[in-house]
Amino acid sequence: MAIPWLLIQQEHGKTILGYTNSIITLVILFLLPYLGKLVDRNSRKAVVLIFLALGFAVNVLMIAAMLLRGRAEVWELLTVFCYGSLGASVYYPAQFALNQEIFAHDQYEQLSGAIEIQWQAASMIAGAAGAFLISRVPLWAILAIDAATYAASFGLIMRLAYSRSTFAAPATSALKMMGEGVYYLQQRPRLSIVMLASFLPFLALMVANYLSPIFVRDTLGMGSEVYAAGEISYAVGAVVAGLTVPFINGKIGLISTLLFTIGLYTIAVALNPILPVAVVFLVSFLLQGWGNAGSRVARSILVLKTVPNEIIGRVNLLYGAIERLLRAALLALVTYLLKDWGPNVSYFILAGVCLVGWLLVAACRNVRTHKVEPASVPLV
Repeated sequence: MAIPWLLIQQEHGKTILGYTNSIITLVILFLLPYLGKLVDRNSRKAVVLIFLALGFAVNVLMIAAMLLRGRAEVWELLTVFCYGSLGASVYYPAQFALNQEIFAHDQYEQLSGAIEIQWQAASMIAGAAGAFLISRVPLWAILAIDAATYAASFGLIMRLAYSRSTFAAPATSALKMMGEGVYYLQQRPRLSIVMLASFLPFLALMVANYLSPIFVRDTLGMGSEVYAAGEISYAVGAVVAGLTVPFINGKIGLISTLLFTIGLYTIAVALNPILPVAVVFLVSFLLQGWGNAGSRVARSILVLKTVPNEIIGRVNLLYGAIERLLRAALLALVTYLLKDWGPNVSYFILAGVCLVGWLLVAACRNVRTHKVEPASVPLV
């Protein structure tokens, strides 16, 4: 939470943050075929470890630069911000594929819920720590904590017993591998649409992460404590989703769960511009946490059950590419609108995007929710 908050305090900070988001999103979009190849042709454990090692190195280098100069520059904030965005584009698909490799099929519901709980509990702790530290210690001290978490994660993952799956890694180009992911999804149009629609709350959340500190400062007239409290409220809702969504999914099914979670997230996003007060902001973030994390858990279960492991990296990264393309366009639009319209109009746009996702899932609700092996892919 520290980097976006500090960036918007700089001269032209809101514009810098918005356009940097758009640019890094387009860079990642260009790299995605190669990132997909990286995940599907290499040890998933090794990919995760490389991400953690580089994250540690980036933080240490930025700490050294700040200590030598005695202050933090905008380029240092952007370096940490951009590595987080770029690295996560490899880390999350690699970790997802690693989980599918080492856990049994009948553990996927519990696995998806447990992972969401761990991620969001970490976010809740980080938000609370950030709120306490951001006005009390220099940024390099916060980055030192960040570097320590990378190092601790590296040590834990190193201890993981892991043998790579026996499927043969295809010796082909990155673009051809991405094409195989496209071909697999072309044969399953309803599954393709549902997976795309289930990404839309996450798309809205990524843009909302840019809007929320601006909304807190400019619309609510509050400080970093309220912004951090919103982050904590979101994490509480997300932890509750990790605990409850696997149970709800078992009772009403995947598609009904997606409809419920996406619908709740849509309503939660619209609450901020309708009632722009601090209490509603916290309630909105609580519901956003439940709705977005709930749709993530349901989508994770759907992907784990339907997509074979040998192509899961390509499939996930293909949707990541589409989501990032939409995110870049939406961020550019929101950044442009902020100057004259403020964040309220942008929140309504995000709610509209999520409503489209809900309608797409409803239209394709008869999707098959069990694994189908890929048909042979024509040579291209």
